[in-house]
Amino acid sequence: MQKEEKHGKGGGTLYKRGGTWYAEWTVAGVRHKRTTGKTDRAAAERVLRGFVAPWRLRDAARKAVRDSAGADDAGLAVPAAVLRAQARELRDEADRRTALPLSDVWTAWDGSLYHRPWAESTRRTVAGRVRAFLDWAARERPNLRAARDVDAEAAAAYLTEVRRRATGKTFNDVRALLAQAWDGLARIPGSGVRDNPFRAIERAERRSHSRRELTLEELARVVASTKGEMRTLFAIGIYTGLRLGDAVHLPWHAVDLDRGWIDTTPAKTQRHGTRVRIPVSPVLRRVLEETPAKRRRGPIVPALAALYDAHGSGMDLVRKVQAVFRAAGIETTSEGEHRRAVDVGFHSLRHTYVSLCANAGVPLAIVQAIVGHTSVAMTEHYFHAEDAALRGAAAALPDVTGGKALPPPDGLAAFRAAVAALKPEQMKEAKRILREASRGA
Repeated sequence: MQKEEKHGKGGGTLYKRGGTWYAEWTVAGVRHKRTTGKTDRAAAERVLRGFVAPWRLRDAARKAVRDSAGADDAGLAVPAAVLRAQARELRDEADRRTALPLSDVWTAWDGSLYHRPWAESTRRTVAGRVRAFLDWAARERPNLRAARDVDAEAAAAYLTEVRRRATGKTFNDVRALLAQAWDGLARIPGSGVRDNPFRAIERAERRSHSRRELTLEELARVVASTKGEMRTLFAIGIYTGLRLGDAVHLPWHAVDLDRGWIDTTPAKTQRHGTRVRIPVSPVLRRVLEETPAKRRRGPIVPALAALYDAHGSGMDLVRKVQAVFRAAGIETTSEGEHRRAVDVGFHSLRHTYVSLCANAGVPLAIVQAIVGHTSVAMTEHYFHAEDAALRGAAAALPDVTGGKALPPPDGLAAFRAAVAALKPEQMKEAKRILREASRGA
């Protein structure tokens, strides 16, 4: 990092990082840092002087006020009042000039210590939701230049728009996230943020509306209408039960086609370190093997993963997924109390996976272990003690991809034998955990 001192008291410092000059200056013991956005040193110096000038003017005004207020001459009373007003104006101008730009909100909060550590998948979601607000502000409230300018009216207007198109849960999540962001910004020196307009917004009432599972005929229509990465993504969803974010980011290194396993940690359980081990069904194996071995690096569906990450929340991909269902003639929404409720989405494939397994005779405890709803201890038990049952569960799933007929899976015999060998106390414990997991799923 190249660093170059600026001479003179309060002159500040310039340093270079990645080709861009950054400014750094200290006021009243508080260090401020800001990018100049310039790659030319002379231009960066001019920007630095602009950053520092309001602070120096403010100090000069404060000194003039102190000198005037301490004078014995009563005739200076009016000039002192004028100077105080000028000092307030200068302080306000300094705050405006040095306050955190609204466009820098995500970078500042993400790089601060004022949030809990995020898993990478969570960070993508958080970034997407913060940037969604910033995009809205740039489009609908161009007068909001700094983070401190976001007031109660702007916060209410944005969340009102969110409420029109989101569930109560999503509304509450967005509201809480933005409130946390502004709490964190208020603790960053020099940000200028003093109030949190999002805290005053009331939470919405949550009304649950579950996705429905799809029939085999509907699944076949959906898969027939897809191709390329979208077909692969739907195959992953149907034959693993992974949520959309986990499915689209599933990396090749998590898939062992030779042994027939997918070993991954869903985003929802990363904080607890709970991994799921999913058997690769013959159908899914056939779909995955369509990708040449030399291209099996990074995400299995890289273009769709990039689309999901474009705004963090994945809404661009969600819209494409919903379009696939509609193209297959499946109605995805129904009339709700305040808005159209989503009946069918990618999460429907998760429900479908559980139903397909159950209809194939797979014990629910084993299904729960596969989809990751059980306790860590129970998951580990079934993953290590009942591999034959898990393989049989995958082999028992029907083919909805329209491929060539598969031979009878050898795994079914081992599966039935493994299930028959389960001890009564094992099934009793599994049912207990299943009930608990179902309540918290």
